[in-house]
Amino acid sequence: MHKIKDRIFLGIVAGMLGSIPGRILNKIEFEFGLTDSRYEQMAASLFVTKKDAHKSKGKVVGKIANSLLANAVGVATTYTLSATGRDYSLLKGIGITSIAWQGIYGISTQAHVRKSKKPLAAMLSYVDHVVFGATTAKLVTTLGDDSLFPR
Repeated sequence: MHKIKDRIFLGIVAGMLGSIPGRILNKIEFEFGLTDSRYEQMAASLFVTKKDAHKSKGKVVGKIANSLLANAVGVATTYTLSATGRDYSLLKGIGITSIAWQGIYGISTQAHVRKSKKPLAAMLSYVDHVVFGATTAKLVTTLGDDSLFPR
């Protein structure tokens, strides 16, 4: 299998693919009423009104914004693992997404962009981000060329 040698490209690929399981979990949690918002809606509400976040244009903005955040986390994970090595990669990936979750989820609630009325919403969001971090780190170590990582 051909491995990816470019750190930015690797991060984008790993971030995009790594975010899929967390997004699926978020969709399931939303459908079961355990959380009251989707990540795309949260991201969209940073740029458009809450009313418009549910419309088609708002959803597109939300998908773009959420994808860019996933890309950034993937690139951060790639550079972290490239600098520190593959050992404990899952824990490192979880650490990076934990910081992202705290910043994004915490800041958005304090800025009154989004405040959930569901008691489990914050914890479930954190679990989604743990899955995202572990998956992204695994993808970086699997898809990345050996030359990117210190021995």
